[in-house]
Amino acid sequence: MSDAASERTNTMTSETRSAQRDEQPNGGQQSGGVRRAARHATRWLLTVVVVVALAAGGWALTTLTTPEVDLSRQASTVVPASVESTRVCPVGFRTGGSMTSVDAGDAVGSGSIAAISDSDLTVQGIGQPSPAPFGTAGRVATRDGVSASTVVRTSTDHQSELGVLSGARIDDGQTRGTVLAGCTSPTFDSWIGGGSQQVGRSTSVRLVNPSSLASTVTLTVFTGEGQLLTTTGQLNIEAGSERVLPISAVTTTDQQIFVRVQAVRAPVAAFLQQSTARGLEAGGLDVQAPGAQPATQQSITGVHIAGSADRAGLAGESGWEDTQPVLRLLSPDEGTVAHVTVSGAASRTFDVSLTQGVVVDSPLGDLPDGDYQISVVADAAIVGAARVTSGARDQADFTWLQSADAVTAPLSFAVPSTPAKLALQVSGTPSTTVSVQVDGASRDVQLDDSGIGTLDVSAGQSVEVRPTQAVHLAVATSGGDGIAATALAGVEAAGAVDVLAR
Repeated sequence: MSDAASERTNTMTSETRSAQRDEQPNGGQQSGGVRRAARHATRWLLTVVVVVALAAGGWALTTLTTPEVDLSRQASTVVPASVESTRVCPVGFRTGGSMTSVDAGDAVGSGSIAAISDSDLTVQGIGQPSPAPFGTAGRVATRDGVSASTVVRTSTDHQSELGVLSGARIDDGQTRGTVLAGCTSPTFDSWIGGGSQQVGRSTSVRLVNPSSLASTVTLTVFTGEGQLLTTTGQLNIEAGSERVLPISAVTTTDQQIFVRVQAVRAPVAAFLQQSTARGLEAGGLDVQAPGAQPATQQSITGVHIAGSADRAGLAGESGWEDTQPVLRLLSPDEGTVAHVTVSGAASRTFDVSLTQGVVVDSPLGDLPDGDYQISVVADAAIVGAARVTSGARDQADFTWLQSADAVTAPLSFAVPSTPAKLALQVSGTPSTTVSVQVDGASRDVQLDDSGIGTLDVSAGQSVEVRPTQAVHLAVATSGGDGIAATALAGVEAAGAVDVLAR
């Protein structure tokens, strides 16, 4: 080939390649555009599908399967693998206190405590730096002359039975009466009925925090006028301390009182105190541990009425209205009608209409002397307590009894040296026998036709009730000066704690 031909051929080849290069970008842009459009379409289509699916799923969840969920924090009760059992005894009586400052009030009088457990025990007064040995397993441990709230614990790290009672006879001028209180486990939620703020009456809430963690308490007071107060954020109970909160900071006139104590961070032992004075004369005093939680059925055992004829003429006199026995009821959440059955030395049935949050007292002054059980049934959850009195113008005294859960498993307690004369009161199925061991000896209790039986007990004794069916128990004074009583309730899980998820 000639040089000219070769040059023409090379020129043509270069032009062809140049043309091809010029065409390729245009063709690539068209092809890439198609692919990008396809990708956009695919994304758009997927987005539509997802949105439609989510909307459909949300509609289905909302309209078909969404449950009503309470998102508020709820406490759950759990039992750790290794626990110690703890009881707090409100020995003696405390006056004064403050709702706005950390004040434990002033101690009045002293008393005794008695404990029994299947483990060794320690004892520690509130304010003392460390616990001290108190007793050995299976033997009654007692201590007299105690004037401060006292904590009794099992000294082992396994779950143990522990039964403790405290009592006192106090005579200090206008503060005079007999006290018998069950030593209670600290808890996050307590209900206590009793007290009055009419002239000459003083009622206070006594809080003990035996733990190593500070607690914050909410106090809710219910009266005959309805829910009166809920205080939050300011009632701090320091670790290892006690505080007295006078109801006079809330009301000075209400005669019907029910108190709810709720704690966070650490459980507290709550007690309700009342003292009465009529002019210059002491009219009695009382300290009560919490009763049963709100439920549609409540039972009050240990109602002992004495001297009813002597007090009959006093009920109409000014200032003596509260010498008569009464039943106190509260429905905290909704209105209902409570059906009341009183059985024992006489029988009564009546209904009580309850308005939500309003405390109602029903007089029981027409009952003759004797022992009684009170059963209450309602469609809504209720709480209940009963007041009984002793004496007339001289040596007047009173006590409140809380409703309590039935006992279905063996329950043990020890008898303190004060008050001097005490009796175990049992209620259950009529005409049956309840097995009781006193210092290891069998002392069975025969229930009468009304389902009530009693057994006298003495200071320093150990008592174990072994029911074969559900019974209700109380310990009460059986004679002598003053009157006092406390309900006994089974503990399903000694040492159980409430856990609040955060």
